[in-house]
Amino acid sequence: MKILHLSRNFIPCVGGTEKYIAELSRRLVQRGLDSRVLVLNYDIFDKRRKFPGHEWIEGTEVFRVPGLGHYKKPVPLGLPLRLFRWADIVHIHDLRLFYETTLFLKPFFRYKTCLSTHGFLLHTNELKVLKTALTRLYYRPTFKRGLNAVICDSRQDYDYFRPWGIARLFLIENGIDLAKFHSIGPDPVPGRLLYFGRIDHNKGLDLMLRALGTIKGIDWDLRIVGSGQPAFEDKLKSLAQESGIVQKISWLGFLPEDALRGELARAHLCLLPSRYEGFGFTLLEAMASGLVCLANTIPTYRSIIRDGENGFLADFSRPQECGRTIREVLGRPLEALPPVRSKARGKASEYDWEKKVDEVIQVYRGEDHD
Repeated sequence: MKILHLSRNFIPCVGGTEKYIAELSRRLVQRGLDSRVLVLNYDIFDKRRKFPGHEWIEGTEVFRVPGLGHYKKPVPLGLPLRLFRWADIVHIHDLRLFYETTLFLKPFFRYKTCLSTHGFLLHTNELKVLKTALTRLYYRPTFKRGLNAVICDSRQDYDYFRPWGIARLFLIENGIDLAKFHSIGPDPVPGRLLYFGRIDHNKGLDLMLRALGTIKGIDWDLRIVGSGQPAFEDKLKSLAQESGIVQKISWLGFLPEDALRGELARAHLCLLPSRYEGFGFTLLEAMASGLVCLANTIPTYRSIIRDGENGFLADFSRPQECGRTIREVLGRPLEALPPVRSKARGKASEYDWEKKVDEVIQVYRGEDHD
């Protein structure tokens, strides 16, 4: 079986969709399937970062084409028809690149189509009226007519799509590389806070900085791992300056895996301030690493964290209240936190990729999974 994955970005860019494709593709190859990825040849959030047009990454063959325009809907300047002709399955991970092309070419090349929702268009309320119209008039009918299967990677996505009447709709929640993160041995630095992931408005870093600006009377420092649009990073740094906490923050940018593992090991508390998440990738990776996590009170995080048991919840839109919660958790003795770490790892183990990939293969084959 030959699978072609489509998205705007892929590793080394960091994000939930990028991680999903990389982990899924690596395991498909391990099981003897052919897996290729077609993406743009630059980081959509920082066009200065360019990538090779062709390379192999952990057994996956990656093809990249140039593009132009806004990152939300870039226009590809190339159409490698040979890849569509090659594929048995075209797995769409991003509606904003090659979606229409895939549906148009399907009758000619006779591949099957599969889409992973990855939060669909629900990440923010931005352009809500336009999104509602597009969903009703365009995406709903094209999903039903043009897709052979839709994989929802979160319960909230599944509940959203279930009334659409899609014939083959599946809930297969995302997986994490459990073995990789379980091997991290926590060695926390008192007061060390960590954020890791993509840097954009939806991720709520501005909410986090405002909450941190209210904390008085304890020592802390924050390490921010990840990249995003430079202009937005500049706004965040200005906010940190205004909040009087700029000296407490280290902006580390993208880190290779070994360096990231070191940051995970040394964190006292991991902060997850997202305004919306289709699935809690970063949260579960942090929990699998044995981190104590404090996450925003959004539905995705509430479905994973039991407050005070395997992690903590706070409303990041209320800076004073959130700041008090951060201060309270940091004030607990480190020796009191191992039970929280243990329960966090137990919860994360439910999302092992080794269990998830076989369910996805069943969908590719036209089978129903248990």
